[in-house]
Amino acid sequence: MRSGAHKGELVWGELLHRRARQIIHNPRYAGAFAFGRTKQRHLPNGKVCSRLVPSEEWVLLRDIHPGYITWEEYQSNQERMKGNALAWSHERSRGPAREGTALLQGLVICGTCGERMSVRYHSHRNQSVPTYWCGRRLVQRGENGLCQTVHGGALDAAIGDLVIEAMTPMAIEVALTVQQELANRHEEADRLRRQHVGRARYEADLAQRRFLKVDPDNRLVADALEADWNEKLRAVADAQEAYEKATTADANVVTDAERTELMALATD
Repeated sequence: MRSGAHKGELVWGELLHRRARQIIHNPRYAGAFAFGRTKQRHLPNGKVCSRLVPSEEWVLLRDIHPGYITWEEYQSNQERMKGNALAWSHERSRGPAREGTALLQGLVICGTCGERMSVRYHSHRNQSVPTYWCGRRLVQRGENGLCQTVHGGALDAAIGDLVIEAMTPMAIEVALTVQQELANRHEEADRLRRQHVGRARYEADLAQRRFLKVDPDNRLVADALEADWNEKLRAVADAQEAYEKATTADANVVTDAERTELMALATD
């Protein structure tokens, strides 16, 4: 019985894992319909090769049905996974935050080999002190010794001093003033983007009406109108996505309460 129960738990855990991956990757669980996520091509040996298509090239229709998660949560999951993947790629933009108190975890690049450095902790006077070290030479090349190690206590203290020096009231006030000026300009840009989305939707509706009025027996004309309709739908999806991304970026305006907290932070 124990063996059977254990196997049942493994199967159930695997099902939950698959469902979680589907919710993260498939826009259907965010209430959206996406067409053209993959493309197939025939190889010389007769087999079919399938590849994933970038999300910018999908035909995306949102809010088609209620989703398990919101579209904002779906996009946030995609950005988080993309950021975590970059931690292991050649771009090395930054690594995901881990446990520990090191300020530069996932950010430090080794000056010897150019790879990302790891963090190790040791106890000093009952305090956890980080050490940044790189073992790529030992792990990947089989060579003796480490590339380099850097004491994290002194490095984190220096970084903290730089941050405090930059957080002066004058610097924060200038940054907030510039941001408010940009917010005023974003209002005009937002109006123009809304007009662009409206024109794209009108052209898509016009293409749909043309397709629905065509004689089904005239396949040549029907195929051409259907292709034009799909192209207009793609344009609507692209315009809507661009509008939402720009709107999200423009929404980062500091409120009066946040401004007061920032100014207080600079003198804390």
